[in-house]
Amino acid sequence: MKILFFLIFIINAVIITTTLASPNNDNSNDDIWLNISHWNQTDVDRLQKRGNYDSQIKPLSFYKGVDISSIISLENSGVQFYDTNGQPQDIFKTLASVGVNCIRVRIWNSPRSTDGKTYGGGNNDLEVAREIGSRAAKAGLPLFVDFHYSDFWADPAKQSIPKEWKGFDLNKRIFEIYRFTKGCLEWLLENGSYISMVQIGNETTCFMCGENEMVNVMKMMSNGIQAVRDINKNILIALHFTNPNKTDNMLWYASQLAEAKVDYDVFCTSYYPFWHGTTENLQWILGEIANKYGKKVMVAEFSYPYTEVAKTSDNCEYSHVNHKLEGTEFNYPLTLDGQIQCIKDVYSHIKNTKNGIGAFYWEPAWIAPKASNDLERRQLWEKYGSSWATKTAAEYDINADSSLTGESAWDNQAVFDQEGKPLKSIWALGDGEAPSNYATNNNNNNNNNNNCFSINLGYPCCNGNTVYYTDNDGQWGYENNNWCGIKESKQNALEDWTGKNQGYSYCNLCDVIYNDNDGRWGIENGEWCGIKSTC
Repeated sequence: MKILFFLIFIINAVIITTTLASPNNDNSNDDIWLNISHWNQTDVDRLQKRGNYDSQIKPLSFYKGVDISSIISLENSGVQFYDTNGQPQDIFKTLASVGVNCIRVRIWNSPRSTDGKTYGGGNNDLEVAREIGSRAAKAGLPLFVDFHYSDFWADPAKQSIPKEWKGFDLNKRIFEIYRFTKGCLEWLLENGSYISMVQIGNETTCFMCGENEMVNVMKMMSNGIQAVRDINKNILIALHFTNPNKTDNMLWYASQLAEAKVDYDVFCTSYYPFWHGTTENLQWILGEIANKYGKKVMVAEFSYPYTEVAKTSDNCEYSHVNHKLEGTEFNYPLTLDGQIQCIKDVYSHIKNTKNGIGAFYWEPAWIAPKASNDLERRQLWEKYGSSWATKTAAEYDINADSSLTGESAWDNQAVFDQEGKPLKSIWALGDGEAPSNYATNNNNNNNNNNNCFSINLGYPCCNGNTVYYTDNDGQWGYENNNWCGIKESKQNALEDWTGKNQGYSYCNLCDVIYNDNDGRWGIENGEWCGIKSTC
């Protein structure tokens, strides 16, 4: 009988609460979003609450983070990652070993069609986040949870409403943001994740979950924030914007949040140096916000190419960000050293900014799966959702042209080569230096050639061995309208030519004009030159 009375009590509580929570309730008013207790703090919620999760909340003083949200789909596609000794190892352990201390993971509501086909981009629903969180925790790494409140990419170009929420009015979506946020975080914690920080919305430049009025965006943010506070008040709460080069816009966002008394901790921005200006400007704008509003500041996303293109073993290339892309300006060379310097500069400028708490490198492992050819690789991308979008995504995202899907577009900004082996830039992510004797296996980056000095300078290896120029870096050729480096093996072969010991230069061509006891001779630029032994 006691059990029966208890069940009746719970059912009544749910009915009453649901009635009060209804967004169509005639008693609702403009301030209802400021007081959501009658929507969410029911007896049922309190019965389900399992604790404050203090032991799983891991605050950090400075974040040296990465976003590897695509990792599960990559591994399902057959990508293998290695440690810095060239041995297969869980990527979370490898990242932790070089000093990375936090993992950012995006969460989409339902990134698949109604018939279950994935949209791609890593298939980042709650279950994928749970697996990432569990593996990260085993490596001692907490999560920075990034809620998009969309079924697919949310960014300045689009903030699409989740399919299941499309019939909801503003108040109902505000409520669902609370429920979704709280439910996801509880599920992650119940399954062993550590959490350090939560991001409410992704690159929300006056636009979030279908709303383009900042006042409504801030209502949504506030309900998501309340959900995090109700889980644990020690979790940092971040709001994420972009385009820090547009300083007036950034200052306006910060001022609006302050006027509305939005209760957040960290003002974040994306910072891609090839789009968003200098690190000096980045430091200035974040410093202004920190000084005026007392908020912590951070870079939620950044990256930089280590080469123009990162070619696969079958000679395919999918890199998107390079000198061919319009609207880019590169402040560092597209080399490993350039990538390392960029990472160092971002960390350094954030450290030198008031209340600066770190930066997260975006998708440093998003490389192409191995395949015999482009068609086979695209089939893997489509099957496992490990490209930026599948053909199915076009049903939801009008920007995902079904004829242009596939590819990661980011592999030349990874800190792993196309074989999954760490580049020396991986140590920079942990704010450290690669061992002096660390030899980067960079075979795949350009034409799958070995021992080519020019790769680290941002130029491909030559297929041939015709030398047009020699400097302190090595011997240079010119192929396909681009300078290229002569591979070491070919340079060694070029060490012998007629007249070398007599001080004659070698001929670039193999046209023999004269033979004598010393060997074969040619004439170039009006001067005798020795024919190379390789001719």
